[in-house]
Formats: sequence, C-alpha cells, structure tokens
Amino acid sequence: MYTDKKVLKTLLFYGITILIISFLIEIILKNYLFNYTISLLIGIIVSIINFFLLGITVNKVTNNNSKVAFWTISSYLLRLIICGLCLYLIFISPLKYGIFTCFFGFLSIRICIFINYNIIEKIKDDKRPIDELNIDNNIKNILKKHNITKTKELCNYSRNDLNKFLDEEDINRIILALKEYELFIKGELEVIKENDDSV
Repeated sequence: MYTDKKVLKTLLFYGITILIISFLIEIILKNYLFNYTISLLIGIIVSIINFFLLGITVNKVTNNNSKVAFWTISSYLLRLIICGLCLYLIFISPLKYGIFTCFFGFLSIRICIFINYNIIEKIKDDKRPIDELNIDNNIKNILKKHNITKTKELCNYSRNDLNKFLDEEDINRIILALKEYELFIKGELEVIKENDDSV
C-alpha cells in the first residue's frame, strides 16, 4: 500500500503538470475544444483504474494460489478491454484527434513508476542518512562508529559483515527499516525462481 501511495502521489504531481501544459498549449493554438487535454485526462483516469485493478489481482493471486492463471488472465483481459473501449469511444467522438494523448495517458502510471524508482528514489537513496531509518539510536550510533552514515553504504554490507558488530535482533530491525524504502542489505533480496505456481 505504501508503494501504491508513492506511485499515485508521483502521478498526481506529474499528471496535473502535464495536463496544465497541454491546456496552455491548446489555448495558445486557439483550440478551445481542448480535445487533447480531455483525451489525456481520460487516459490518466483509465490508467489509475487499471492500476487499482492490477493491485486487486495481485492481492487475489497472493491469497489464492489455486486460481493464479484465472485471475492473471482475466485481469489482463479486463484491463485490455477497458483500454480498447476507451480508445474506440474517443475515436468515434469529436475528440478523435486526441487518441494519441489518450494513449499517452494510459502510459502515465508506467512513466511515473519509472520516474519515481529510477530517478527520484535513486537520488534519495544516494543521499539518505541512516538517521532517517526507523531504528533505535543505539544502533545508529554503532553504525556511525563503523563509518556507516548513509543507507547506500549500509546496503553494501551483508548480514555476515553486520554480525561482526551487531546482534541478529538489531540486524533484523535494520532490514525492516530498509524495507520501508524498498532497500535491502547485500544478499538479502533473493531471486525467486519461476515455477508452475509463480505469477
């Protein structure tokens, strides 16, 4: 849920910014029907709906392993039908020239995920001090004594490295605190091999 909120917050900021730019361009071009802006808004709304549908599907799949294929395929088809129907309705309406901005709106969640995790979070991760972690001050002081002042440096340590000056309970607290920022200590994030039950 924390991740969903971050993505939607990013989408809200960039979506409104792009809508305002599109609106101003249409005013400059004296296109007072605002075909492109309305189509973009429709695309963004559909993108948000599909994002929530995907979230519901992920919850269903994680809670019901026996119907993974059913939920995955039906969710994909439903989202595809929603997008196709939306594009069709725009094409047969007076907004038909806005079909390209609508399609761009469909991609808005993906663009925001890319911006949020590959640009914003990467910059924050490089600069984030360990003081921002939700851990005891004693643990923070021990880390600082070992010249670990940023989360980026902490992520380069493995559990074995941290065991040299911290106990298991403290390491588990650090791991939980890092997971709040989708970060992991070295070797903590394991690759899950695909099998018949995987999504």
